[in-house]
Amino acid sequence: MEKESTFVGKHYLMKQAFDQEELHRREAVCTRDELPQCSASCPLHLDMRAVCAFVAKGNFSKGANLIRQTTPFLHLLSGNCHGECQKKCILAECGDGISVRSIEKACALYGGSGAVNRFMIPKKNKKAAVAGDDLFALACLWELGKKGYEVQWYTRCASLQEPLIAWNLTQEEASSDLTALTGFRISLKKQESISEESIMEWAKSVDVVCISPELDIRHFPTNGFTEKSQKKAAWILAEAKRVSLRADRFLQGVSADDVKEPETYESRLFVTKDRVKGSKAQADIEHINKDSAMAEAARCIQCQCLECIKGCAYLQHYKRNPKAAIREIYNNLSIVMGNHMANGMINACDQCGQCKAACPNGFDYPDVCQIARHIMVETKKMPPSTHEFALLDQQFSNGEAFLAKAQPGFTSCQYLFFPGCQATAVSPDTVEAAYRDLCGRLEGGVGLILGCCGAISKWAAREDIFAETLGRFLKVWQEFGKPVVICACPTCKKILDEHTEVLTVGIWNILMELGVNKVTDQVVAVHDACGARGDGDMQSQIREFVQALGCQVEEMPLTGDISPCCGFGGLVRYANPEVSGKKAELAVRRTEHKILTYCMACRDQFSRAGADTCHILELTYGIEPGQVPDISGRRANRLRLRERLLKDIWKEETQMDTKLPIIYGEGVEELMDDRMILKSDVEAVLKAYKESGEAVEDQEKGWLITNCRIGNVTFWVKFTQTEEAFMVHGAYSHRMTVE
Repeated sequence: MEKESTFVGKHYLMKQAFDQEELHRREAVCTRDELPQCSASCPLHLDMRAVCAFVAKGNFSKGANLIRQTTPFLHLLSGNCHGECQKKCILAECGDGISVRSIEKACALYGGSGAVNRFMIPKKNKKAAVAGDDLFALACLWELGKKGYEVQWYTRCASLQEPLIAWNLTQEEASSDLTALTGFRISLKKQESISEESIMEWAKSVDVVCISPELDIRHFPTNGFTEKSQKKAAWILAEAKRVSLRADRFLQGVSADDVKEPETYESRLFVTKDRVKGSKAQADIEHINKDSAMAEAARCIQCQCLECIKGCAYLQHYKRNPKAAIREIYNNLSIVMGNHMANGMINACDQCGQCKAACPNGFDYPDVCQIARHIMVETKKMPPSTHEFALLDQQFSNGEAFLAKAQPGFTSCQYLFFPGCQATAVSPDTVEAAYRDLCGRLEGGVGLILGCCGAISKWAAREDIFAETLGRFLKVWQEFGKPVVICACPTCKKILDEHTEVLTVGIWNILMELGVNKVTDQVVAVHDACGARGDGDMQSQIREFVQALGCQVEEMPLTGDISPCCGFGGLVRYANPEVSGKKAELAVRRTEHKILTYCMACRDQFSRAGADTCHILELTYGIEPGQVPDISGRRANRLRLRERLLKDIWKEETQMDTKLPIIYGEGVEELMDDRMILKSDVEAVLKAYKESGEAVEDQEKGWLITNCRIGNVTFWVKFTQTEEAFMVHGAYSHRMTVE
């Protein structure tokens, strides 16, 4: 759905992800907002989960008030409830269910009066009548009275207490429950008998009449309402609630037939049972006191579904659940003018699929975020700064750092090694060692491609760049004779498997066939990469490979398909470094052992988070992980690897650009890394200064400050100059044009 608008001479395009029907269909998959089973099995649907939360803290008045929003008869319920909620309680699966009746009794005893300030009761000018002597009639009085109607009660009872006393309540308990009717405009019309004829007559003097089913009336006035007879207290109260609501709708001139009948059902809510343990009830309804009631309420596990949240730092950071988040995204995309407040949230999702895998119903939140990104790009509402650095990094990998070569002595190859852009940036020595090993042990020739598979542009919703990247890869692949592609990155393998006809294999499979040597006997934890989510075979093969290296694998919590993302996927590291860091921290906190990864981006992220970690190929070839490279170091690693391989394997000399002599002051390189300023950016600024001589002086510091616009960004460098070199004291950037 597209909408074009023009405001103050500016043209805007708004495009929605999907219509309301599709939004509701997606929302319905999530059961987070469903009632817990105790409420679903109660015809009144009392929110006992919330009541328990209050009572556990000793707040009996709030617990009582919460029940009284549905029904005021707390003593009645505690003494006569049929207890289905306790039988259906999750705790009943391994012990005693929550004694709801005990908690209701405690709320009745210690929750204060149910009286409502008469000034809070609305006054309506229509009259209602209630006919009957039982609990149903009494409940109708409360339902209609709280809505502000003047109510006449035609009954054979001598007082309001009689229907409650008939349920074995004491005079004191009945009086306590009836405080909720204080201030209502109720008048008692004592009758010797009640007949169809008398009801017909009473109906003429009022606007509506509610009739107890216990009267067994066969013919009703046109303004009369009743329900089917019930035997259990909770069902009677529920039926009274429905008939009163029908009467209210009738008085408002709308259809009374749309009101649903009371029902109980099996809740769809999936309950996180991590903390569920068998336990005995702590309260006895016959000997209830505050302490025992609080102890019993504290046993409630507050049933909720947290499957998607407990392993996702993103959802924890934004304090959202996917159901609420997609509504927010939907509304965000509907904005034509104004602030798009959910843009940051959309771009902070790594689209790893963990939440979908963890959800018992497969709620696909990442799909919504990816759709939203595409629309933001299409309608030009994606801030250019969000993914520009990552896209430029992909461009660098497939430009200056790109290499595609057949093994010396071959024009076509049986295999093609594709390590991925992160491996060449983070651990180039590992890439070289792996390639030399493959060339030495595989027959038929092993080609090499150093570049990016296009995942970065796909995450950025730039399908044009993604298609161009794949096209370039496929051209090389065809020129090499369509070889089997050996992938060292699960994300690269997934991209090629899903979007091309290329036959791929993981390098771990190839090395297992060729044979690997035992290198250690330490206990390790294996982190499953997002690219392997849903691929049980890959996850199993990795563990076999790690065990062949001599490692003892100890499984972490949240592993396999529900393994958390490292924080690199979806370009979160560039769009939201804070969330990216939280994701890495959550992932590494799962174990105290050394973490082995089979994705170099994961290894890089975990190293940044301070974990003891390495890539399985680093372990295989005995390469120490070393210091985590900054953004400039990553590019330098790619270039040096390309130059070294060309020189040492293909015997080709390369010409490197002449570099300016630049020295960086203390802390400057770390600051540049945080601000995503490359050393090549600083060098370009200083080269521009050498040509123009334009700079301003910071008289306090004695530094010169110069700038240069590169692409969409203006870079500023603070420096001093000697005959030998430039000394850089600081650098920053912003998106503006200096004139």
